[in-house]
Amino acid sequence: MKTFTTRVVAVSGALAISLGAAACSKSETPAAGTSSSAAATSSTPAATTTSTTAGSTSGMSQAADILDKAKTNALAATSGAFVGQVEQSGKAIKIDFKGTSDGTTADIAIEMEGDGKARVISVGDGVFIQGDATFWKKQGAPASVQKAGDKFIKAPASASSMTQSLSLKSFLEKAFGAVTPQQLAPTAATENVNGVDCWVLTDKRGKKEGALYVSKDKSEVVRFTGSSDSPGQLDFSKWNEDLGIKAPDASQIMKIG
Repeated sequence: MKTFTTRVVAVSGALAISLGAAACSKSETPAAGTSSSAAATSSTPAATTTSTTAGSTSGMSQAADILDKAKTNALAATSGAFVGQVEQSGKAIKIDFKGTSDGTTADIAIEMEGDGKARVISVGDGVFIQGDATFWKKQGAPASVQKAGDKFIKAPASASSMTQSLSLKSFLEKAFGAVTPQQLAPTAATENVNGVDCWVLTDKRGKKEGALYVSKDKSEVVRFTGSSDSPGQLDFSKWNEDLGIKAPDASQIMKIG
């Protein structure tokens, strides 16, 4: 059981982090005849586009400056949240992430097409994992765990060393590592996303190859959208807020053994 639950924590953290690159990856060649699949999740309203663009005299330097400020703010944040959907290997993955920069506190819900649903909560009291029958079966869980229903399983103490893999910072480092100033279009468009006025940074080939939405007032990341090869959308919020993450109630935790 110790090896199994520790592995699940590692898999969940690695998957969450890998979505960072998937959400903002750029294809090397333009995809002809394809339209943007960025709005993969229907749970968020579509952005409202305006005709305003950043001054052309600033060129690439302004786009790079916006990217630098957004990256600096994001990596300095103590906490944050994001929700959305991306596609990996032809499968849709939905994720709802809330957590601190260091990963000591996190609440991650993941739904993988064909692989079930899982939720991982990391707090000072330990790491707790909840999964549906499909998830536990796919992970090769012991028979006792496969009968857990909606109960959480507490991971062994050894899993606490993996909390970094559940960290917001690890995710953001992966995400921003997939975006370079050289990839950006020379001008930044403007759009309103859920009431927030944003700069929109895109790949030189356009929005179909990915976009980063940054709030004008706070230089905070508001949205990542994916490329035609890796479609998806992640919407960000609750930067530097108290996320109210708590361990499951004792009645929600299944005792093993």
